Amino acid sequence: STQSTWGSITTMSQRKMRIFAFIVFFFACAAALDNGAAPTPPMGWSSWLAVTLNPSDAVLRQMADLMVSTGLRDAGYTYLLLDDGWPACDVLKPNSSFCLKPSPRDQKGRIVPDKTKFPQGIAAVSEYVHSLGLKFGIYTAPHAQTCGGFMGSLGHELADAQTFADWGIDFVKLDAGCQNDCSIHDGCLIASLTRMRDGLNATGRTMVYYIDDGNPTSFPKVYNPYRRSWPSTDLVRTHFAVAWNETVMSWGPALANMWKLWFDRSDMWQSLMDNVHQQVGMQWVQSCGAYNNPDMMTVGRGGMTQGQYRAEVFLYAVLGAPLILSCDLRVMLNDTFTRELVTNPEIIAINQDADCVQATSVGSFSSTDDNSQRWAADVWVRPLSDGSFAATLVNKDPTHAHDLELRLGTPSPGDYGGDEDFMPAGPFASARVRDVYNRVDLGVFETVFVARAVPPMDAVLVRVFPLNTRL
Repeated sequence: STQSTWGSITTMSQRKMRIFAFIVFFFACAAALDNGAAPTPPMGWSSWLAVTLNPSDAVLRQMADLMVSTGLRDAGYTYLLLDDGWPACDVLKPNSSFCLKPSPRDQKGRIVPDKTKFPQGIAAVSEYVHSLGLKFGIYTAPHAQTCGGFMGSLGHELADAQTFADWGIDFVKLDAGCQNDCSIHDGCLIASLTRMRDGLNATGRTMVYYIDDGNPTSFPKVYNPYRRSWPSTDLVRTHFAVAWNETVMSWGPALANMWKLWFDRSDMWQSLMDNVHQQVGMQWVQSCGAYNNPDMMTVGRGGMTQGQYRAEVFLYAVLGAPLILSCDLRVMLNDTFTRELVTNPEIIAINQDADCVQATSVGSFSSTDDNSQRWAADVWVRPLSDGSFAATLVNKDPTHAHDLELRLGTPSPGDYGGDEDFMPAGPFASARVRDVYNRVDLGVFETVFVARAVPPMDAVLVRVFPLNTRL
């Protein structure tokens, strides 16, 4: 019959895809950077969205203090990350913090910190951060200048790596592709990133290595290998990948502990959905010490609703993504909702699961039983090291609440049809389901769990404990 023929074709196709996925996963794991850093996804706070190109000694010390007083440190947020704008600059763009002419390196070839912003230098800030039981991160770029125009590390990777180690740095971010002096196409960019990796390893200090491959942001990242309708040839000097070996998925695990492959996050629902959707199919290249990063979280910044922020944190949890905050911690001190959300121990436990497996997207819409109505609804499922599963169900409808389903099994053993890929681990007869956000058990469910009336642009995070299997 047509149905059985289609089923055979589908099964064959699925087997081929699984074989391909295994091969990709095998080589990704085999090539993963093994520097002992980040056995679970890093958690912390970044200066970028909070202060952009205007970090300072005073601000960082204040944020470090707040990471302790708000309970973030004790919840696991231990990295305080200094982003762009810390090096000295000879000429600033008028009425801007952008650097037009970076200050030269010192006589020993080291980047010179801005003496106004950091009068005691970077090492003094690092020492203070460490005194609070925190770790300290820094920013540079595989270009002559950073994205903000300040001194970059191109051609000085080994010296800068040693400088960072001397300063007590625990996390190094390289911002790739926002300048046109070093391209992904001619090997320059990969060579610079590789030299920094080797330089960091040579110091003997354990440092998380992060590559931001999400620039430039002025053109859409559409796969266009023949450069159709490109207005000029200048773009060939950027890092737009036109072949598999140029994509971060192919070289990221061998070079870094974490990487970003899409645009910078903004505090908007569309930005969240765009960056999260780029993680679809990326589960094959993630492993412990090597993480896909949808960019820092914006929870607490005020641009989205509480429901949207719930969705953000729930999605990052099941993705096993780094949990890097970007809000003003002075505001969060009095923001009970944000503070309780990001320090929820059950959410953090899912994110920090020892298997480091990224969730798989298993559904992108939902419907009524008779299919008369349909709406956008994402379902992500992640297996956890204790044999349970975490699932985030997102209602993307902007105006209406909807019931969202997580299929646990099939009514009849052996009658799986095409549904087996929608089940967390193949069919099981029943499961105990727990509401992670509210930290309450919801009961035992057969075949399907239904989250009732999930509000518009909001989400539910559940943990599923199989009670018995049919396999």
